[in-house]
Amino acid sequence: MEQRDRSLILLARIQAIIGACIAVGIFALYGLKPGLLANTSTSLTAAILGALGVVYFLTFHQVVGRRRLAFSTLIMTLITASNFVLVIASTGGLDSPYYSLWLLAIVVAGIFGTTETVVVLGGTVAYYVFALIQEGLHAPFIRDHIIQLIITLLAAGLAEWVHYRSRRANAQSNKLVSLSGQLSQEQLKAQALMSSISEGVMVVDVNGQIQLFNKAAQQLTGWDESSAQGIDYKLVLQLRTSDDKEITSLNEPFQHVWSKHEPVVRDDLVATTRSGRKVQLSLSISPITDNNDAITGAIALFRDISREKAVERQKDEFVSTASHEMRTPVAAIEGYISLAMNPNVATIDDRAKKYLEKSHETIQHLGELFRDLLNVTKAEEGNLTGRLEPVNVGELLQAAVEDMQFAAQKKKLTLVLQTSNSVGKSIAPIFYVAASPERLREVVMNLIDNGIKYTEAGGIKVTMSGDAKEVKVSISDTGMGIAAEDIPHLFQKFYRVDSSAIRTIGGTGLGLYLCRRMVEAFNGHIWVESKLGQGSAFNFTLPRLSEDEVKQLQASLTQPATAATPGGLVQPMPEAEAGPALAPPRPIPMPVPAEHEAIAHHYRIS
Repeated sequence: MEQRDRSLILLARIQAIIGACIAVGIFALYGLKPGLLANTSTSLTAAILGALGVVYFLTFHQVVGRRRLAFSTLIMTLITASNFVLVIASTGGLDSPYYSLWLLAIVVAGIFGTTETVVVLGGTVAYYVFALIQEGLHAPFIRDHIIQLIITLLAAGLAEWVHYRSRRANAQSNKLVSLSGQLSQEQLKAQALMSSISEGVMVVDVNGQIQLFNKAAQQLTGWDESSAQGIDYKLVLQLRTSDDKEITSLNEPFQHVWSKHEPVVRDDLVATTRSGRKVQLSLSISPITDNNDAITGAIALFRDISREKAVERQKDEFVSTASHEMRTPVAAIEGYISLAMNPNVATIDDRAKKYLEKSHETIQHLGELFRDLLNVTKAEEGNLTGRLEPVNVGELLQAAVEDMQFAAQKKKLTLVLQTSNSVGKSIAPIFYVAASPERLREVVMNLIDNGIKYTEAGGIKVTMSGDAKEVKVSISDTGMGIAAEDIPHLFQKFYRVDSSAIRTIGGTGLGLYLCRRMVEAFNGHIWVESKLGQGSAFNFTLPRLSEDEVKQLQASLTQPATAATPGGLVQPMPEAEAGPALAPPRPIPMPVPAEHEAIAHHYRIS
């Protein structure tokens, strides 16, 4: 648009100069030698139009041209074209030596568009027809002027083609300028977004090279953007576990994102800054895909949570100490209440017995709460698993179902155990896993107890299946079910479904959290399948031990100072924790905030 405006401004000036020259020239001839003018009236009219064009340029064009430049220049062009017509008519018409000025008028008309060109050509053809009729249809006259008309039309066609290409080029240029402006605006918005985010943002391609590094990431890691871009992310984000162990291929978060095509959230990693300072991070990584859903990189958001973790450790220490100290008086109170309820020790009436039974149930619940709080502290410290042994899953499930039969019958529910084996035909398949029997029993008992609590009619079914690689246990019930929006949060600490239907059912919100931590400590995976009003199924899988691995694990239990892993490696271990060393826990996929998805969507690596 700016190029066209410059052309119109130049055209207006040229036309004003031409008009001034025509006016000055004709008025001079008329004053000095009027006999040289073949048609005095026509010549004087042309001079007046030339002067009119100059006056318009100096006055109205300066005002109108500021808002409507093309329209004002078109008016000047019409004045100049009329001037040309009069000059040509007064000097011989079609045989005028100034006929070339008309070709110039046709070329100028093309600047304003095709419509103006067609109008000028139409007037030209009409004048030719009028001249031929007026002069008579003489062969020499027709031949000479038909050739002249063809030349005029060809010149007009060539000029229009040039103007069309110019307009098209200008349109494409304007489009590119517009797109460039939009792109610049988007880049400015993206830069503003990146600068305003308080979390560190790092975009990494599939080769592990950093492509984007925002200001918060620079402040957190000590690396500036120019130094960080284009180098391996492991040099900038030097990660270790919170217990100062190396990151391996089994728990490397970026590799997990690229291999599993799913986001990862971790808060158990420590980064070493460029100055050597240790920073505990909350790290959220999401995959970046192209239009074909192929992985092209990953975007990581991270922040320093060292202070939060320190406060959390102090809180856990307080909870652990308080829970441990209060278990003794709670146990004493429970013991005295039991003695008071024992008819062989004390004599009480039925009313007092009822009160004591309620007190006994409350103190038992309080004891369970302290036990769960202590277990949570152990889970946070990584001391929850205990001694690992080869555990026969079938026998453990059978014992757990028998122990929970009384609780199920008390609510008039059925509790059954069903085993299956997709490999062999054995009725009772034997599956061994590496786990702490006590902790694994807690998991199963907790899941069965939950099924009994939240089921009013029907029953609970415990099933076991497996293959050469893993063992699957499922505890399903016919209870009230779980809403879809609650399922992603069920295994979080202290989370309880906010529903009037279960508000009267006791619980701390720690049981499922502990189940998840224990299953994952044994390299397993736990999840829930449920629909509101249609019951729930809590499932977990654990790696299965082969016969050779069972023998190796049993043999390692006799060696208090060392322990052999199922793969045959021997690792030193404390005597109290003798047992096989487990592989590092795999990264836990968790929901990613919406703003992080938006950023991941915005930054696509081609």
